Amino acid sequence: MKNTQLYPFERNKYFYGKLLSVEDFNFEQKYMNDKRRLVNRLVHGIGVVCGLNVVRVDDLTISVESGLAFDTTGREIVVDMPITKKLSMLGGYDTAISSGSNAYVYLCIEYSEGEKGNSHNIVPDSDGDNANRIKEGYNLYLTASEPEDNIDRTDMLFENAVTVFRSGSIHIRHVMPRFVNPDSTFPFRVEIETFSKQFAAFSYDIQLVCLNNASDGSSVLKVNFDETLLDKTGKYTQTFELTSANVSNTEGTATPDPLTFRLAFDKTPAEGAVSGKSSVMITDKDLFDAVVYDSYDHSMDTELRNTVGQRLYLARIGLVNSVGSSIIDNIENVPFGQYVASNMLLNAIGRSRLASGGAAPASQSVQHVESYSGGKSSPEIASGICRINLNAGSLKNKVFYSDEIFHGLGLGSVTITLGAVTESGTIYGNPSVFRDEEAPYEVAAKLDNSKGSFIIGVLTKSTMIQDYIDVKWTAFRDVDEKVTEKSNMKITIKPNSLIIKPRETKYLEAVCSNMTNKTVRWAVSPATGGEIDANGMYTAPNTEGVYEVIAQSAVYPEVKASIMVVVRG
Repeated sequence: MKNTQLYPFERNKYFYGKLLSVEDFNFEQKYMNDKRRLVNRLVHGIGVVCGLNVVRVDDLTISVESGLAFDTTGREIVVDMPITKKLSMLGGYDTAISSGSNAYVYLCIEYSEGEKGNSHNIVPDSDGDNANRIKEGYNLYLTASEPEDNIDRTDMLFENAVTVFRSGSIHIRHVMPRFVNPDSTFPFRVEIETFSKQFAAFSYDIQLVCLNNASDGSSVLKVNFDETLLDKTGKYTQTFELTSANVSNTEGTATPDPLTFRLAFDKTPAEGAVSGKSSVMITDKDLFDAVVYDSYDHSMDTELRNTVGQRLYLARIGLVNSVGSSIIDNIENVPFGQYVASNMLLNAIGRSRLASGGAAPASQSVQHVESYSGGKSSPEIASGICRINLNAGSLKNKVFYSDEIFHGLGLGSVTITLGAVTESGTIYGNPSVFRDEEAPYEVAAKLDNSKGSFIIGVLTKSTMIQDYIDVKWTAFRDVDEKVTEKSNMKITIKPNSLIIKPRETKYLEAVCSNMTNKTVRWAVSPATGGEIDANGMYTAPNTEGVYEVIAQSAVYPEVKASIMVVVRG
């Protein structure tokens, strides 16, 4: 199915006695498919929804895990079971190898469909049997082509990225915010990727308009990079501070000067030229509002037209030439960030940040939060004011609840005190103790240790005439209590030791004891000691040796464990 025209929409109108033809049934399917795909494209986005990880099986073979993705027209690409392929058996292999840099190729996936099965046609003088089903599927292929800078991904909503130099050995890209306020300082990033075993070095000037170098106030930014001075990782970022001019609704630009560009590999000069202008809009608007309004400002035709023909890049596969053939050296999954962030994922990220002490969401009823930490024996404290809406004229013994409040002290046990805010001050405990104060309501808090949150409840003791009440809350955790809590936490890695061959893979399990949040982060020391993904799948390096694999709690970084891995042939 190559048709990418999803609208305008028309659907069948049914009535008694209507003669339905093949075209009517096809029209019905197209209507339902096109509506769903338009929602996929404009509401959810483009890219990998889940799975589709590409892993190295051996020097010549890869495996793609099952998963789901949306293509540029919202069509669902479903890989229902893992598939293993030799690179040489994938479409585009010869062209990609011959036209690329021989250092890497890209694995892409696209939607496809085809006919399946046979069904006898009873119509006289027909062509005989026809296909009985249309099976939706996918094609995997290789390419050496790089995507354009405007490839659809979430970070492009708030950042502009421009590739100023690209060759088979090195990429240089400029990244800056899409919007900044007048007379403000903001980061400008130069991102570098190298693909050669040689050490790269370059320098050039960037001419600034309506922007200044924050370090010296000049309109020229000098960029210098020398890979010999760094650990050779292949990916580097240089961050500079720029200051916007005191203007509004004006575009600031950063343009590399090709006359100043110098490039070398292992100190041997190389040819090349930089080009491409980066821009940032200087605006008086709130930066969040500017991003949102700009996103909504695009017409539907423009939004869809801008992404027609974009590929879904599943992986960048690093290659090494060996005896006239190309073998797999490394694999980088979804190299251009083409992911679809589901509502469930976004909600989980927000809860994780709040549980680790992040800021509360904008819809939270908390008006003010402060955290304190003093000396060794000082408690950790957070406080705020929550407004609970009531029904004016509500009767006695009615219960009202606040939204969920994240106190920001992390998971586990904390102590919460509540006080009613009145015109004369804040009253903690039972107001009836004070003779001149009435007690029209009672307040209580219910703590959720597993989330790091609580809910405030209000029970009316008499008829309420006001629309809301303000409750001041204070949450605190004693340091001694927190230390005792953490001392019982433990991470154990299974197996507790490992001997494997170079490039062999092994699954490691992190067992978390006495921990509510069992999320762990994996790492390898030294960094050249192989790779391990978020699920604990460890891949040994090419070089024999002894390496350390570390599992660290995501919530309590001081809780961690490690094992030694022996890599030998």
